[in-house]
Amino acid sequence: MRLPIPASANSEPADTRLSPSRSDEEYVISPRSLIDLAFDLQPDVKSSYQAFKSEEARYDFFFVSRDSLTPRLRIQNDFSEGRASEVVTRNRSNSVELSVEKLFFDTTEVNVGVGYASAEVADDIGNQPFLFADLRYPLFASRERLVRSSEEIFRRNLVNDAQLAYIQQVRRRLQNAMFQFYEVADLARRVENNNRWKDTLERLLSFVQQINGRDTEKDQQRLAAEIARVESLRSVVQGRYGVEMGRLKAAIGVPMYAQVVLDNVDFDPFAGMTHSELLQVSIERDPEIATLKNEVDNATVQLDLARRGTWDISLLLSGASNFEGRGADEGTSDWAASVGLDVSHVDPRVTTSLARQAQARINRFTEAIAARENQIFADLLEPVIRIETLGESRQQRLENLPRFRATFAEGEALYTDGEMSIDVLLQRRENVFDEEEEISRLTFLIGANIAELCAATGKFFEFLEENENFAIED
Repeated sequence: MRLPIPASANSEPADTRLSPSRSDEEYVISPRSLIDLAFDLQPDVKSSYQAFKSEEARYDFFFVSRDSLTPRLRIQNDFSEGRASEVVTRNRSNSVELSVEKLFFDTTEVNVGVGYASAEVADDIGNQPFLFADLRYPLFASRERLVRSSEEIFRRNLVNDAQLAYIQQVRRRLQNAMFQFYEVADLARRVENNNRWKDTLERLLSFVQQINGRDTEKDQQRLAAEIARVESLRSVVQGRYGVEMGRLKAAIGVPMYAQVVLDNVDFDPFAGMTHSELLQVSIERDPEIATLKNEVDNATVQLDLARRGTWDISLLLSGASNFEGRGADEGTSDWAASVGLDVSHVDPRVTTSLARQAQARINRFTEAIAARENQIFADLLEPVIRIETLGESRQQRLENLPRFRATFAEGEALYTDGEMSIDVLLQRRENVFDEEEEISRLTFLIGANIAELCAATGKFFEFLEENENFAIED
């Protein structure tokens, strides 16, 4: 399956990432660009990817160590001495051997070599080159191959588990970053709403102070108190905005002192799609389901090997040749060859145990696939319905907002003419603020549900594959 790879291998050190000197950097972030940026910079995503690569390296070591090519040079000197009565016989031999051993994962072994030997026996010296070769080839699923394949599948499952954890980490971190984006955007709108409310009240206070012909002292005091209350509310929201902005930077992975500007454009990649369409696309593209299907395939191979691994039969071939040499070996040569079978019966308890293990894994991962499909179905249903209903409610309030503003404007005229109290006028302005706040809240909830859908459908991974700046691992 295809996995996106973070473009940046290592996070910056804290003294750089947390330095105030980074305050001149600016990041303009939209919901779409946030996905690419958070994937590239988020430390937890990169940590999870490195954990996956580490487990993959462990698997590669296991596989290569059992499928290796090993050149070997051997130099050997042998000395011996024999005594009979007063006769002492000294023998000496020297040899140089160059060989290559090739191991295959199916337990096949091949060893080929050449060499040169020199031997001195009772003052006779002979030199002779030689050649040899050995082959061990499994004819059927041997016990060793069965055990090895079982271990290979176990280690591959560890890789798949790490890959699955990486997929889940990407999904979780990108959803959190997008949620934080909409949270900060909501607070930014609320700060603006409070600022407009306060500006309106200050403008109204200035106007009331200039009214002649009637006593407005109490109205001025009422307005001053309302301005103080609004300023207190604005300070609280402004403080929350600063805290959530810090969390957004941490969720994305940008330097903590960098400037972040939100480009809060409309973002709904699921517009016009029904629940059934989303479900089909999500199941087809979900990387977690793809990983679980790999687990089922591996366990099926293990089950097949266990059922066939009743007999352990290997073909044995070997050959050697000594060529004509010099000295005592002048004109002498010889060769030898052998062929044989190594047959043994595998204890049925071994194959039965491995077959039960494999069948259990098949059942486990098959049920996990079904559970994931059910989870996708449920995770899609609520956000799809909520996005639709929240969108309708938000649109209705957007259409109704001008009426609240017009009602307040009419109230200003009535107050000027002395036909409306200041309390009623302030209530009308607060109604405008409440409606703006509700629109902002609905906008946040729509964004949060879109983030949930992106995680549930695997849309994050689709977006990452579209970005040509990121490497993709097959």
